[in-house]
Amino acid sequence: MVRRHVVILPALCWNQRRRDFYAVTADVSTEGIRFRSSSLLAAGEDLTCSIRHVGTLEARIARAAGQEFIVSVRGGRATLAELARQFVTLARAQDLQPEPIRAHRRIVPKQKIVQITTASGQAFLGHVLNVSASGIALLVDQELEIGAMIQVGQKSATVMRHFTHGVGAAFAEPFAPSAVHEAMAF
Repeated sequence: MVRRHVVILPALCWNQRRRDFYAVTADVSTEGIRFRSSSLLAAGEDLTCSIRHVGTLEARIARAAGQEFIVSVRGGRATLAELARQFVTLARAQDLQPEPIRAHRRIVPKQKIVQITTASGQAFLGHVLNVSASGIALLVDQELEIGAMIQVGQKSATVMRHFTHGVGAAFAEPFAPSAVHEAMAF
């Protein structure tokens, strides 16, 4: 089992082909540094990342899936050992608990605009960030309370969490895992 040290730090990343974009570290492990970003990235891309409280480092994307990517840092053993010490120290200072392991794979569907209807009948459009068999992450312009029942297209869901400009909702009745694919419709 890979030991992950949860540490949340803002970062600015870039490379020769890509303009500056923001990312946030999620955790650090022997696999590398896991980031979250609204930019969709690809494995194999080289990046320069300036991470608050850590500094600037050169890295290569080892894995990318949806809004998350993992980088391996370039440098010798001494550099990597010092970087690991910095991250572990920062993780301990933040004292954050690791996220629960997700039971269902998340994908980014081709249909990104979906109608959302509240229990009172108010309807508006939302932008799908990602979806799994059990839930969905949406960017919304409306304020939705945690615990509120909503319709996402034809699917009933409950708002479970807030994040900047959006919500995470759990479906009342999950999709079959085989029904979760890029071409799925709501």
